[in-house]
Amino acid sequence: MSRRTMDLGEDEHYSPEVIRKYEDPEYARAAEKYEREARRRSRRAGKHSRKSDFRPAADVREHFDQYGSGGSHGRGSGKRPAARTRWNKGKLIRNILILLVILFIAFVGYFYAVTSHFDRVDTSKSNFAIDSQVASDLKGYRNIAILGVDARANESYDGSRTDAIIIMSIKKSNGDIKLISVMRDSYLKMNENGVLKLDKITHAHAYGGGVDTCAALNRSLDLNISEYIIFNWKAVADTVNALGGVTVDVKSNEISDLNKYGKETAENVGGTYTRITKTGKQTIDGVQAATYCRIRKTSGGDTGRANRYKKIMSAVMKKAMTSPLKMNVLAEKVLPEIRTNMTQTEMLTAVLRSPGYDIKKNISWPKSYWGGILNGVWYAVPTTLSSNVTWLHSKAFDQTSYTPSTTCAAISNEIINSTGIR
Repeated sequence: MSRRTMDLGEDEHYSPEVIRKYEDPEYARAAEKYEREARRRSRRAGKHSRKSDFRPAADVREHFDQYGSGGSHGRGSGKRPAARTRWNKGKLIRNILILLVILFIAFVGYFYAVTSHFDRVDTSKSNFAIDSQVASDLKGYRNIAILGVDARANESYDGSRTDAIIIMSIKKSNGDIKLISVMRDSYLKMNENGVLKLDKITHAHAYGGGVDTCAALNRSLDLNISEYIIFNWKAVADTVNALGGVTVDVKSNEISDLNKYGKETAENVGGTYTRITKTGKQTIDGVQAATYCRIRKTSGGDTGRANRYKKIMSAVMKKAMTSPLKMNVLAEKVLPEIRTNMTQTEMLTAVLRSPGYDIKKNISWPKSYWGGILNGVWYAVPTTLSSNVTWLHSKAFDQTSYTPSTTCAAISNEIINSTGIR
């Protein structure tokens, strides 16, 4: 029984039920609390506290009967109330933040370990021929050159030509991506052994690797490319195989070229070609994907090849982002085959923003060109370079009424004067 003497109401008797309630420690604590609060109210009202003035039993018992014990709301349940679990909100948030920091540090460490496998080269931004005004105009865009070269398996990239040239343009403010393909036979200005000359852009890599290819694109198209990624068709095949294949929509005019050149591709990249027998969406393996990128004879020429290359690249990007467990295989088998001048920190920033990336548009350049033989060599001559650059900046960078730089305008006039084509 409680040590305090509790008054009963006039109509109450010491029944076993009442005694059990008074013996309950929870009831005694509730009664004591009630009395303390009543005294405080009485003092504030300027009244003298007299024990006879307090008859808490009935009021406390009514409260205790209604809310009393063990979660039961029935009268006279007689059970002890269950202890309440109290959440410390601040502590919970702190623990979650600590966990997120630990996971982020682990991810960064894993990422740096994986990307250390790239064939990485150091370059100087001063060698990329970026016009200062162009750099200012395009500061909101990160443009990365993705170059597929014709080096065979186990061959060095040095001296190889580019079969595919894709510029991945990322708008920094919202992550929108536009893939710009440049025809490999485009007649542009490039550096050969220290001498600037007009030639097809595919030869720029043979003259000076990734730096000179980017410089030729910057010089002729008013771009700000200072990062590049280079790989051969074996890297394409190995990447697709590591990801378990990619899905593409094979058209009827592509099957003939695929099956005609598939065996040759297999010999170049190492592997076996499996014939494709139907059109429509289907999962293709690495050798099939590399062949799909390379064909052009009866399946759309250079423009068709560039579009297929962009489709494979988009499929690989999407598959890689949804298959993080494949990264170990990619790191060991594929990344050593890929050359880049991007630092690990630059790669990390791209990956951290990748959830917000959205491929919005594919653009083929030049829009207008003359294709034919000049001095015994087939070229795609922009008609004109200046008008094609103006169109490109409107489509890719939302620069309406763009005026080409003085360098671009001079190259455009040189092309007209040397070819007579406008």
